[in-house]
Amino acid sequence: MEIKPKWIFCLLLCTNIIINLDQGIIPAAIQQIEESLELTSEQLGYLGSQVYAGVTLVCLFGGKLFLHFNSKMIVMFSYIGMISSLTLFPLNYGSSWPFYIFRFLTGCSKAPMMIYFPVWVDNFGGESKTIWITILQGVIPLGIFVGYSLSSVISSLWQWQAAFYIQVIMLTACATIFIIFVRNQDFDIKKSTKSKLGSKSINEEQSFLAQTSKKSYCQMMKELYSIKLWLCCTIVISILYFIVTGIQFWMTDYMIHEMHQEKQTVNIVFAIVSITAPVFGCITGGLIAQKLGGYQRTKSLYVCVLYCSLCCLSAAPVPFTETFWFGALCLWFLLFFGGAIVPPLMGIMLSSVPKHLKAFANSSTTMFQNLFGFLPAPSIYGFLMERYNSQVAVFALMYYSFVGLFVMLLAVYFRRQQNNKKVGFEEVFAQQQDSKSSVLQDEENFNITVRVLQYGDAPLVTSLTPHIEDQILNYDNQEEELNQKEI
Repeated sequence: MEIKPKWIFCLLLCTNIIINLDQGIIPAAIQQIEESLELTSEQLGYLGSQVYAGVTLVCLFGGKLFLHFNSKMIVMFSYIGMISSLTLFPLNYGSSWPFYIFRFLTGCSKAPMMIYFPVWVDNFGGESKTIWITILQGVIPLGIFVGYSLSSVISSLWQWQAAFYIQVIMLTACATIFIIFVRNQDFDIKKSTKSKLGSKSINEEQSFLAQTSKKSYCQMMKELYSIKLWLCCTIVISILYFIVTGIQFWMTDYMIHEMHQEKQTVNIVFAIVSITAPVFGCITGGLIAQKLGGYQRTKSLYVCVLYCSLCCLSAAPVPFTETFWFGALCLWFLLFFGGAIVPPLMGIMLSSVPKHLKAFANSSTTMFQNLFGFLPAPSIYGFLMERYNSQVAVFALMYYSFVGLFVMLLAVYFRRQQNNKKVGFEEVFAQQQDSKSSVLQDEENFNITVRVLQYGDAPLVTSLTPHIEDQILNYDNQEEELNQKEI
C-alpha cells in the first residue's frame, strides 16, 4: 500500500510533537516528581540534563548512521527505544541512577528522529519542503507546551506518571502506523539520493562527502574559532538557550514557592507565557531583520545589542519581586526579546564564516549550544538551589543575561574592526580560483541532507537555508564588471 509523502509528513509531524511532550511534563509536575522519586533539587537538575546529554552524544555520529544503515530501521529502533525508556522512567526504584539512565536513553532515542525528519522532508518534500521544514521545526515548542498543559491537568487530578503513560500510548500508535504502512522506498534516504545523483552510486556520494573538506578536523576548528564574530554570536546564543532552558525547567517551582501563587494559576499563566512570547518574538525579529535589509547589514548587529539590553532589563527585577503578575510580565518580555534575537543572530553567525566552513560552523554551533546551553542549565540551577537557595539560583540565571550583553558588545567591536579592513576583489577572485569545485562545494554546504549526513548536525536553522543560497557570490559577473571598469 503506497502512502503519499504528505501523509508520511503528517505522521512525522505528530511524532515530532509527541516526542517533546516529556520536556513539558516534568516542569509542570516538578513538585510531585521530586516527592515521588525522593530526589533533591540538585538530583532533579541532573535528571533534567540527561536528555540533552543523550541528544548531544548521538548527534556526534547519528547523521552518518543513515549512510550505512536502513533509514526506516533506525527510526523504528528510535521509536522502540523511546517508548521503552518513557515506560520505565516513572516506575519506583531504590536508587536515583535508573532515573538518570532512562532519561539519558530517552535523549539518545529522540536524536535520530531529530536528525532524520528534516532530511526526509528535504528529499521527499518536493516543492513544499521549505514550508514543511518550517512547520516541522515550529511544532517542537508546541509539543513542550502541550506536554506542560497535559501534565498540569493530570497532576492535579491523578498521579504525574499518567502523563508519561499517555505519551507512551500516543507514541506507540505513531510507531505502529510507521512500521506497518510506511514503505522502505518511501522513507529511505538512499533511494532519494540515488535519483538526485543520477548515475552516481551511494558509494560515490559518500566519497564526495569525504572529499568536501581537505583539511583535518583540528585545522578546521582552529580556523573557525579564529573568527571572533562567529565565536561571540555562538556564545550569546548559547547563553540565551541556557536561560530559556532554566526558565522552562525551574520557573514553575520558583513561582509557586517564592511568589506564593497557587499551582493551578502558575501552570496556566506560565503555559501562556512560554508559548506566546518566543513565537511572537521570533516572528517580530525576523520581520525587523528583513526590513533592515538582511542579516549581513551592520544594523542587524546593533538591533541584536538592543534586544540583549531589553532582555537584561526584563530579567533584572525577577529575583527581587514577590509579585506574581509582575514577575510573569517580566518573563514574557524576556522570552519575547530572546526569541526576537534568534533570527538575526543565527543569520549573522552563518554569514560571518567563509563558505567552505559554513556547514562545519553550523554543526559546531549546534554542539556548542547543547554543551553550554541546553545541557548544563537544569543541573547548575539545581546545584545552586541545593547549596544556597532558589533566590540565588534565579539571580544567577537572570543576571547571566548581562554576560550575553557584554559578549554582544564585543561582537560589535569585532564587526567594526572587520568593516575597517579593505579586501580587494583580486584577493577574493584568487581564492575562488584555488578550487574548481568550490561552487559545487558551497551548494552542498547549504544542502540540508549533506550537512546532516556529513557532520551529524540536527538542523536548527533550516528555515534560513533557502535564503542563504542567495548570498553566494557570482564571481563570473563580478569579473565582467571589473573588466568593463578597466576598459
